[in-house]
Amino acid sequence: LKAGIYFSDGITTVSPKYAREILTQEFGEGLDGVLRKREDSLIGILNGVDYKEWNTENNPDLPASYSANDLSGKEKCKKALQKELELPVRDVPVFGSITRLAEQKGIDVMIQTLDEILCESDMQVVVLGSGEDHLIHRLNKLQEKYNNCVMFIEGYNSRLAHLIEAGADFFLMPSRFEPCGLNQLYSLRYGTLPIVHGIGGLDDTIENLENDNGNGFKFYQLSKGNLSSVIKRALDFYSNKDCMQLARQNAMASQFSWDEPAQSYRQLYRSFN
Repeated sequence: LKAGIYFSDGITTVSPKYAREILTQEFGEGLDGVLRKREDSLIGILNGVDYKEWNTENNPDLPASYSANDLSGKEKCKKALQKELELPVRDVPVFGSITRLAEQKGIDVMIQTLDEILCESDMQVVVLGSGEDHLIHRLNKLQEKYNNCVMFIEGYNSRLAHLIEAGADFFLMPSRFEPCGLNQLYSLRYGTLPIVHGIGGLDDTIENLENDNGNGFKFYQLSKGNLSSVIKRALDFYSNKDCMQLARQNAMASQFSWDEPAQSYRQLYRSFN
């Protein structure tokens, strides 16, 4: 890999910020030295989303269609998600997470934070994922402790992934590092507001909600305190239905198709001729 980096015509990674991050010891995984030597040939191009698959209209995996102009179907998806997972069908904020269960994804910090905040907050949490045994064990324990508001499903199910994206109000993604990330992009399309640690592609794609602008919630420096603060901010935000509707519309208006990345790759490859 080091030889490939050294002798290649160009070096690409999947977001502009991650392209800068891997020049540092913290994120370079031992290759930061050679990457700094080739910095002029390094470019970050964001991944795209296949909106034919990740779409809220006429999606066979969703019980109801909806759009930015008519969000009523999203509420139906939420009720269907609660019913299927045997959570109380109530008007409470639902936080979703679809992830590999790994330290990279910040799941340990997420569990610690949820264990504290669920004691004092009226909310529901749905997690779908597989990975490290100790994280599976801790999520099972969290579900046992809060069995009326937490549901953990081990493994992966494509239909359920679409339903979680559509039925949740917020999407938790507190990754320690994230070259690009895709679930925050799916969430935007589904009007589900991402809560992300501002690194890599998460920082490039999510803009904090402020003054009717933005498409999600972002925090810097991964810690239980910082994640707890932003979840509490999301809980307060949920109580204002007008703000939620505008934020969902902002999120759904975000465009991350493959059109622009494809053009960037085309221009890059042609520059080598």
